Amino acid sequence: MTIFNENKLKAMQEKQAQKKKHRILIVDDEEDNLNALSSVLSYSYEVLRASNGIEARELIEAQSKEEPLSMVISDQRMPEMTGVELFEYLSDVMPDTIRIILTGYTDVKAIIASINKGQVYQFILKPFERVEFLMIVKQGIKTFELNQHIVDVQEELKQQLLTSNAIRQSKELQLDEALRQLESAGLSHEAERIKALS
Repeated sequence: MTIFNENKLKAMQEKQAQKKKHRILIVDDEEDNLNALSSVLSYSYEVLRASNGIEARELIEAQSKEEPLSMVISDQRMPEMTGVELFEYLSDVMPDTIRIILTGYTDVKAIIASINKGQVYQFILKPFERVEFLMIVKQGIKTFELNQHIVDVQEELKQQLLTSNAIRQSKELQLDEALRQLESAGLSHEAERIKALS
């Protein structure tokens, strides 16, 4: 007798795989911080890692449009490129990606720059409380999903409008052709009556 039903185990694994559909890039120049963030997030999300802003940019550039990053969580103070500078770049190439800054410093100028330049979703101070951090990430992912849904609905409406306009233009051409045929058949008065109705 087996402890786990094989079908239930497979279903649980598939459910877990579906949970990991969101991709989160974590950026920090300290390996211990990357390990801690990765261990907190990797259970529910696919986690990518970068040890600085330059490496993060290269990873972002390598991402396909079919598999965008849902979120980037970055340390603020790093050599070569700060978190805000990384997010300025990110807001141009992946504007819908949620951006979170982690820092051990309460520098007001950095907070203001993060919000204004990097369009940061949340600014979190280190050390962070694990449960609160996961709640912020979860809310950020929900915001990302909502934004994606809005984009999908807008695209669907745009396609419906294009289809509707194409049908209307086709009907107008058919009507014009029918009116020309009536006029050439000597039924101008009938054509005028139809024009008045339409």
